[in-house]
Amino acid sequence: MERLKGIKHRVLNCSRRQNRKFSKWNAGTLQSMLEYKLKWLGLPVKYVDAKNTSKTCPLCSGYMVAYGGRLMKCEKCSLIMDRDIVAVLNLQMRGAGFPQRALNELIEREELSRGEILCITT
Repeated sequence: MERLKGIKHRVLNCSRRQNRKFSKWNAGTLQSMLEYKLKWLGLPVKYVDAKNTSKTCPLCSGYMVAYGGRLMKCEKCSLIMDRDIVAVLNLQMRGAGFPQRALNELIEREELSRGEILCITT
């Protein structure tokens, strides 16, 4: 998970109306409940740096740019995927301790096509 401590202070620099909305937002409640339940079940909880997780291609580590709506497109390998899915894949790999290019290396090692992997992940 991404560490959310201090997130309000990072976002409270908008208009007065936006600041009022954000000041009522309890960002850590869901995260703390999830952490509690995971620990109860004996599952590990790991916090990772979420910087650029939606801008980094999970296949080739290339830079992803906005493609339309919520879609992102990799400039290197032309992968097109929803930005939330891209971020989740990158967070999972970081949390598991895999290097950024691990997914691409798995595809090459198992001789899978990108289409097969994309069907599995979406």
